[in-house]
Amino acid sequence: MKKKLITGFSAALLAASAVIPVTNNLIAASPARADQVSAATATETTFLNTATRQAQKVAKKYGLYPSVMIAQAIVESNWGQSGLAVNANNLFGMKADDSWPGGTYSAKTREEDKNGKSYYITAKFRKYKTYQESFDDNGKKLRLGVSWQPDRYQGAWLEKASSYTAATKALTGTYATANNYNTILNSRITAYNLTQYDPTISNASKSYVVKKAGATYAWPTDHSVSAKTSSVNKGDAVTVTKTITFYNGKKRMYISGKGWVNDTLLDAGSALPPASQAPKGDEKVNKTLMHTSYVYDAEGKRVKGMKAIKAGDEGKVIATYGTKKINGKKYYRIGEDQYIASGNIDGTFRTLKKNSYVYNDYGNRDNMKVLKKGQSVATYGAAITIYGHKYYRIGVHQYVKKANF
Repeated sequence: MKKKLITGFSAALLAASAVIPVTNNLIAASPARADQVSAATATETTFLNTATRQAQKVAKKYGLYPSVMIAQAIVESNWGQSGLAVNANNLFGMKADDSWPGGTYSAKTREEDKNGKSYYITAKFRKYKTYQESFDDNGKKLRLGVSWQPDRYQGAWLEKASSYTAATKALTGTYATANNYNTILNSRITAYNLTQYDPTISNASKSYVVKKAGATYAWPTDHSVSAKTSSVNKGDAVTVTKTITFYNGKKRMYISGKGWVNDTLLDAGSALPPASQAPKGDEKVNKTLMHTSYVYDAEGKRVKGMKAIKAGDEGKVIATYGTKKINGKKYYRIGEDQYIASGNIDGTFRTLKKNSYVYNDYGNRDNMKVLKKGQSVATYGAAITIYGHKYYRIGVHQYVKKANF
């Protein structure tokens, strides 16, 4: 296979696909800036004023780091001064093949044969009407990958990369073959404080109530980009384990075991306060609630106006004040005429019909634990659905398939 390089603005082509972007050889080979905020020139300021707005919009659409995309555009287009950028608004060196429906721009390029000898051809590149179209095409590429490897750039996704440095590292050797590609991008990001344009990401677990029924999605992208994974119903009690807040204040939230939703689907004020005040004269005993629980009165009827108490991924420590049998079932007292089913605290013992793996909140195995056939296992609450399969919770971050009992 020949390695293609583009004189004046591109090198390090990854593969033969005409839609894989290429990396600016001349810029990448230049000394990196010091890791400190730099004063931008007039040309750089003009470019940043446009590029940052475009990158933030596209990053929100495709679930990416704006800082990384801006740095890529700086490196690939030489601050918008390359021939491709000036004549075709092409900031990322995207080539055009027969499947490209838009305009093209032809440029003379240098190629190398297997012996490293240079020769020149004229190649076609994608021509865009605006920078926005170029950013969008690059964002689409980073999220959807290439035909033979759709998840090629998944390490750069917001939900996968813990920081921009993790994202740039993931692009090194995949998006660009240059082994210092991440260093080059990181130097631009730090020099121009590009992280100020990135969304904030929180991994705090919080409980919510669904205020509007809707689908959940595999990715924290625009819904038009992602596949549906499940759904939630109005009134459902859910646990959010990751929240991404974008530049315009909009949020995408990951519901444990379900998928991603926009914050507009959830009641942000629905996380419940602690259970009601203690009954007087009864001994307090702290218990760990392992499953979201409705609150009942002494007759076993749901307490009106009181939302379910959510256990969350780690369980929730609550105060209890003795037990009571209601309609033949055991309940824990948590307040004046307020009770929760004991199975959500003590568990219900079930016997396994087959050897069973133990899964995490995402329906994946992250341990070597195997429970044996015939073993009695405490399960908490009703079965829950994780990506279309039913599981019983057996502990913190631990689940067993319902079908195994």
